[in-house]
Amino acid sequence: MSHWRPAAIDEPMTKETPLNPTICGRAAGRLAASLCGLLLCACAMAQPAFPSRQITLVLPAAAGTGVDIIGRIGAQRLAEVLGQPVVVENVVGASGVIGVQRAVRARPDGHTLLFTFNQTMTMNPHVVANLPYDPRKDLVPVSRFAASPFVWMVNTQVPVHSFAELVAYAKARPGKLAIGVMGYASAAYLGAQLLAVQTGAELLAVNYAGNFSADLLSNVVQVSMSPAAQVPSLLASGKVRALAQTGAQRAASMPDVPTVGETVPGFVIDAWYGVWVPAGTPVETVATLSDAWQKVAAMPEVRRQLAAVSAVPVGSTSDALRTVVDDELTLWGQVVKARRIAPSQ
Repeated sequence: MSHWRPAAIDEPMTKETPLNPTICGRAAGRLAASLCGLLLCACAMAQPAFPSRQITLVLPAAAGTGVDIIGRIGAQRLAEVLGQPVVVENVVGASGVIGVQRAVRARPDGHTLLFTFNQTMTMNPHVVANLPYDPRKDLVPVSRFAASPFVWMVNTQVPVHSFAELVAYAKARPGKLAIGVMGYASAAYLGAQLLAVQTGAELLAVNYAGNFSADLLSNVVQVSMSPAAQVPSLLASGKVRALAQTGAQRAASMPDVPTVGETVPGFVIDAWYGVWVPAGTPVETVATLSDAWQKVAAMPEVRRQLAAVSAVPVGSTSDALRTVVDDELTLWGQVVKARRIAPSQ
């Protein structure tokens, strides 16, 4: 009686040598494992460590604006942290919409970042008709980099010396005091609407395409809610006075100027600046970028540079920025609904 025996692995197969299913299965398994290992190595070689080239920082604002100034402060130090050059690209137009679209359409690999402020993320969605992007779906938050209050000011010809007096004066003369605003998607315009909701004070919004400081100084418009960085030069003219700042706490650069919240509880509006990447960017890349921006915000030199423009570093996590955006979207949605504001074209 003959007995079957398995062929050795290196023994050539002949038609007289039967196939052993167990041996073949093991050999196939080893081959598959080897192929998988080779594929993983190939993928790793095809995807170099991030960042692998120059970073582009898109700013949806003109040169000299708060977004531009603060974005460039961050860009300089980001290059040091990431070890790659960072190029700033100003893309202006349509209340920041064109610049945001530029970033949304970029390759989602972390090499194109959007640096912008809250108007484009939390205000535009409520007051710009047919907005071509969704800040929650089309972009991924990286870090809230810095924040700065606005300052309510009046021309000195207006006989008020405190924010409480301004509210009382405006309520007694509804629509008579004019506030200059740079677009109906701007923080100043929505700030005036929030004030009306909370106090009943009605201001007349006068829309400007650009800087209206000259008209404020000449009393063409009587009121402004201006970025803190513009305040020193305006006060130096002697033709305006600062009444209140919009932050949750008094800014160190303006300790004698009270907050609006000290008169109108709950009125808080910061101009804050943050970083986003296109949706689809790998989670690991977002984490690397968030860590880098937090390191930049913690640098003493960055703190000094921001203080010079009345801003403070924040350096938040991605999740913290997402929470801020969600909260503000809710707030401005409520204000727009209460004031029956129709989206602008």
